[in-house]
Amino acid sequence: MSDSDETPSASPKFDFSAYPRDTLFHERRTGQDRRDPTDSPPAEPGERRIKKDRRRRIDPTTFEKQYTEDELEFMNAMQRFKVQSGKPFPTHGEVLRVAISLGYRRVVIDDDPDADQQTEP
Repeated sequence: MSDSDETPSASPKFDFSAYPRDTLFHERRTGQDRRDPTDSPPAEPGERRIKKDRRRRIDPTTFEKQYTEDELEFMNAMQRFKVQSGKPFPTHGEVLRVAISLGYRRVVIDDDPDADQQTEP
């Protein structure tokens, strides 16, 4: 280590003559310098530039959630459907068919029970 902590201003030239004539060299330094601070906004102190994939795959709404028996039954039925059909992303109709196969039915609530009866003036 030298007394100066500065980087040398000029690097030694690469000697191409030290290699056979048919050697292929690929110059990777011709593009834009990725370390150039002018092309990207400065990062906030203490903030990472790139988020990890591992954290992105965790759904914060379901992390450490206690599921009800009905939710577990539906999730397991959907997983069975995906495995049997080979479809990782079922359509809305297929999701409804799985729910109906579990016994779920739409409940129609009649707000006005007298609406069906017609009264004569």
